[in-house]
Amino acid sequence: MGKSVYTINADSPSVNGTATMETKNGVTKAAVKDEPKPEAGKFRTVLPQILASTAKNFLLLDLGMAVALPTIVIPALRGLKNRAPDEFLHFTPVQASWFGSVAYICQPVGSILSGIVLEPLGRKRSMILVNIPHIIAWLMLYRAGSLEEMYIAAILLGLGVGFMEAPIVTYVGEICQPSIRGILTSCAGVAVMLGFFVVFLLGTFTTWRITAAICVSVPLLTMIAICFVPETPMWLLSKNRNDDARKSLQWLRGWVSPEAVEKEFQDMQRYNRTAAQCTPCQKTQNPKCEHPPPSEWMKLKELMRKRNLRPFALVMLLFVFGQLSGLTGMRPYLVQIFQAYGVPLDANWATVSTALLGLAANIVCMVSIKFVGKRRLALFSFVLTSLSCLSLAVYAYNVFPPGWSSSDAHTSVNTANGLNYLAMFLFFTLAFATSVGVHPVPWILLSEVFPFKNRSLACAITAALNYTMTFVTTKTYFNLESSFSLPGVILFYGICGSIGVLFVYFFLPETEKRTLEDIELYFSDNSRKLTDIHIERYHKKKAVIVDPDSKPKQGIDNVAYSECEK
Repeated sequence: MGKSVYTINADSPSVNGTATMETKNGVTKAAVKDEPKPEAGKFRTVLPQILASTAKNFLLLDLGMAVALPTIVIPALRGLKNRAPDEFLHFTPVQASWFGSVAYICQPVGSILSGIVLEPLGRKRSMILVNIPHIIAWLMLYRAGSLEEMYIAAILLGLGVGFMEAPIVTYVGEICQPSIRGILTSCAGVAVMLGFFVVFLLGTFTTWRITAAICVSVPLLTMIAICFVPETPMWLLSKNRNDDARKSLQWLRGWVSPEAVEKEFQDMQRYNRTAAQCTPCQKTQNPKCEHPPPSEWMKLKELMRKRNLRPFALVMLLFVFGQLSGLTGMRPYLVQIFQAYGVPLDANWATVSTALLGLAANIVCMVSIKFVGKRRLALFSFVLTSLSCLSLAVYAYNVFPPGWSSSDAHTSVNTANGLNYLAMFLFFTLAFATSVGVHPVPWILLSEVFPFKNRSLACAITAALNYTMTFVTTKTYFNLESSFSLPGVILFYGICGSIGVLFVYFFLPETEKRTLEDIELYFSDNSRKLTDIHIERYHKKKAVIVDPDSKPKQGIDNVAYSECEK
């Protein structure tokens, strides 16, 4: 007798239809009734998620502007490039290194604060409030009359940047469907690089003070935009606001009726109930957890469990290798580095070009991540960055005299009979490779790898440590260059990037097209080796084989099913 195959999702009878058993003339057959078509089409389903992500991307545009500003301020106040005739402030090399890095040491404080207030305030309110210190900082920079005011403004920008990371990362991770989460998360890099490009471009045409005055409009617009997007359903469920959570999900899935999102909403409720349970009840699968809510000390102890430490170590090491792969430490000094290498393009325009290439690279990341995956993208970008830095070091050692430094004013630079075009190409390759995977992939992973119960605090701590590392990288660049020369510090970055290649190859799993629950189960499995980098899809559709002479059997051993899954 023949067999028929239909699919089910876990223990539900059907995915695309309702399965029933019919008996006729002693023969049992499976009948599948088609369900009505989805209420919203694919475009309508995706559109509100894009709109919500775009609103939070205004925050990242402001973040990019804040990080990029020292690149145009330092050469102007050191008198190396674009100093306004009426400018009365001046930086020494040490003061410049502090201005270029002080914001990063303040960002961890903002990150920790965001992790504390994120749960009681919610993602949406946090993203609105974070704009206030940036508005004050941009106005202070525009009116700055002393170096102390410059430093205070930089500190406010650093606090704001640190504070915005946790709400941004958790927001996009909780509103997006798994199929487009990687793409929309990678849009963050596009927004950041757009901020770099805007500041570098403005710094080419006008003074840094006018640039700061223009930048103040971005946080104002951001506050308005975020008012029109909903809070995340997961946060609302965690506060027992079920009706608001359902309405938020309806908005995010295409302004549909409650019935259209009922199944996903039930899955969210189940996940929220599991996440709200204490660890012993989760292990024993006790559906009724009557233990009191965990204290702050218990939350900190929970962070020390392996299911939190494994993703923390993974993302943190990716951040470290990304910081030491070249561009982060050099960014505040790009203008003077381009001058020291004698690139055949005005140093300001070369800096603008790196931002434009970074913007293009983030768009490539956004478009390709769904098809290529995060692991391959990270591996490809780390290989390119390490090769670029090593090649730039070899070029400098062969062209420039010993002790060559970018901090000195160079009236003439050896162009090596036109080989300075090669140096420019390598710098541009470094900028593209850094933005296509080295920088965006860890931030994308940050929104996925931590359990929901500790996601806010874990993201905040990880972001804080990343910014501490960024401070160390940017602050020590001047010291490293003074000790090892310009070629020596770039060689060091190239070696660190090579180690990053090995780390990604052996330890980075692929999270693309996996649900947040799949990822959490992967990191919760204590029996896995660190090099076991395959994440199972626990919510795959499973097959039911119906045989007239046997009882229905559930499993994935059906040939037709197995072939289509390959």
